[in-house]
Amino acid sequence: MTPPGRLCLDMHVHSHYSSDASTNPRTIAEGWHTYGILPIVCDHNSIRGAEATYRLIRERSPGIPAILAEEILTAEGEIIGLFLNEEIPPHLPAAETLDLIADQGAISIVPHPFCTYRSTAIRRDTLEELGHRIDIVEGYNARNVTRQANVEALRFAAERGKPVSVGSDAHTPFELCSSYAILEPFDSPAGLIRSLRTAEFRYRKVHPSLHRISKRIRAERDAAPRKRTIPVVHL
Repeated sequence: MTPPGRLCLDMHVHSHYSSDASTNPRTIAEGWHTYGILPIVCDHNSIRGAEATYRLIRERSPGIPAILAEEILTAEGEIIGLFLNEEIPPHLPAAETLDLIADQGAISIVPHPFCTYRSTAIRRDTLEELGHRIDIVEGYNARNVTRQANVEALRFAAERGKPVSVGSDAHTPFELCSSYAILEPFDSPAGLIRSLRTAEFRYRKVHPSLHRISKRIRAERDAAPRKRTIPVVHL
């Protein structure tokens, strides 16, 4: 139950527009309608899942703004762009990706920065070099295999005075609404950063075996005929 005057926000969710996720945008939107937890959909190199999810959310909650996000694979690892207006292409240098995020008036999150399991996590030397330009550090990622990865992220954020975020990193329906921030409502990227500094966090680590499910989803997609595409939600 969301406390009066507050907002619950899961800042890292994937839809089936990510190649390793299976959740339909309609299922993600139901998390908001049922539990009052607003999802930030940040699919891999795509904003299509975010667009579809927020169209569905706004059918019943028209006052909710569409917060478009994308988990972008840069040449040095992943960075999330939040409050985007358009997609940012992958595989660019991290510094250039941050420039493109800022050019849109958007803000950046570095997801699971110290996860040693994922090859796509941002390189540590890049994080040290560009850490001052990152707006938010994901301090709690429910899919981090080790507790230490979150501890290091929280320490990194504290040393640099950065706010932290929390994300279920849900790739499957049963991971939704498991981890979220409780914070003051905001109406801008700067407002979100301010609200995160006083937020409360609800975090539940999921079993590492879920990574195997994501790998299986990706392998099945790769093996499928190329003419098959992810269905588009038409509203």
